[in-house]
Order: sequence, then C-alpha cells, then structure tokens
Amino acid sequence: MPKKKSNVNKKDNKNENSEKKKKTQKQAKLSDNEFKEFTNNISNEIVNKFGLDLIKLKPDDIKDLVEEIINSIVESRVTKPSEESLLKKFVNLRDQFMKAIAGRLLEKDEVNSRERLEFIIAYAPEIAGKASPKLYRIAKQFNANDLIDTLRQLWNQYGFPSPIKCPVCGFNSVMPDMNCIVCGSLLDEKDIKNEINLKEQLSMLKRVYNDKLIREILDSGYIVFDGEIKPPSLKEKDKISVSLHLNKDEKEILLKLLDNT
Repeated sequence: MPKKKSNVNKKDNKNENSEKKKKTQKQAKLSDNEFKEFTNNISNEIVNKFGLDLIKLKPDDIKDLVEEIINSIVESRVTKPSEESLLKKFVNLRDQFMKAIAGRLLEKDEVNSRERLEFIIAYAPEIAGKASPKLYRIAKQFNANDLIDTLRQLWNQYGFPSPIKCPVCGFNSVMPDMNCIVCGSLLDEKDIKNEINLKEQLSMLKRVYNDKLIREILDSGYIVFDGEIKPPSLKEKDKISVSLHLNKDEKEILLKLLDNT
C-alpha cells in the first residue's frame, strides 16, 4: 500500500512565502531617519510650491499633516518610496491637501487675515459655506464686503439657508423665532415686513388666491411666510417659515381686494 505524501514540504513552502512577504513589507517601510528627513524636506518644499507662505504658514505648521499623508502612502505601497515619488504624490493630492489645511485653520481659530479667509473660500467652499456664521464675523472685521457676497452664495449652496433674508446681514438665515443664525440679530415683524415688501405683495394676492383664502387670512389676522405669502391652512410643516400679524393698514389692503370682487 503506497504511503501518503508528507505535508512537511507544503508547510515549508508556506513558511518561505510568509517570510518573503514579511521581508517585502519590511523593505517598504522607511527608517526613522528617512521618515524624518522626508517629512522635513517635503514640508519645506510644499510651503513654497503651494504658496502657503502667502498665508504666513511655515513648514512646522504643516509638518504633522505631511507626516500623516506620508504614513498613509507608505502603508499602501509594497516598495519603499523615494522622496521624489512622495513629493509627486503630494502634488497630485494638492487640492485635498489644501482643503485639509483650510479645515485646520478654521478648527484652530487661525483665520486671522483676509488672505487666510480667501484661502478657505477658494480651496474649501463647502466648508466655508457651512461655516458662514463664523466666517461672516471674521470678514466684517476686515471690511471684506466682496468676500461676504461670496459667503452668501456659498451659504445658499452648502449651508443651512432659510427662505427669509436677514435685513441686517443679507443672508437667507432667519429662523421661525426671527433670530438670524448668521449675524445673530433678533428681528421683529416690522423688519421682516419691510424686507419682503409685504404691502405690495398683499396687493397682488388676488392673482394667487381665491376670495376664500384671502378671507381666511383676514379672519386669522396673520400670514405665513416661507418665501411666499400663505394663509395659515397652507403652511408646510417641512418648510422654515415665520408668522406675521397684520396691522390695520395691511388688513385694509385685503378688504379692498374682496370689495373689488
């Protein structure tokens, strides 16, 4: 009866393959000295190449982020990278790197110049849009009205806009409690009425609603505004809106609309 083949050879092959794999992985790693040298050199190179010196950043300011990226690159490689290949990778990742820098400036409250504010708007527009309340206050300090205009657009695109514009800061940022979440102004109904030109809009309601709905507004004594004037029964729960109570003159406008029926 033939003897079974030994599994020793198979185990030996597995061990050899395992050793080769470990050796290859070890070769991909940088020594501590190489890692430190590459980090220092690339940090210095990037500050100039990416124009970070224009926003007063130094190599030491970005070194920890450079370290994180080099670590990530090395871990994903089989062979040991050269300094030149790492630098090329940073150039390819330039937009992501600049966005990360912008986020860090915001997080650390280091947006202390117009140049840094411009940097965040240019390289991280989504972050800038969401952070508009904070960046608006900074822009006001620098009298940067042009950047405030840009922030308004980014707020509408990436932030949390409401259909009601604040008459103080010009952002669509008034909440149902009439508080502006961008500039912090607490408004009253008169402010909102003037901003939306309420009397003119009331005079044209006949084009939008039938007499029954106009009568509903008169009887309730207020309108709901969510970007459009609406009677209370048409209020949409999933929309931000404010309630505006009508004064005598405003009610008179609606009465005239019904009298002319």
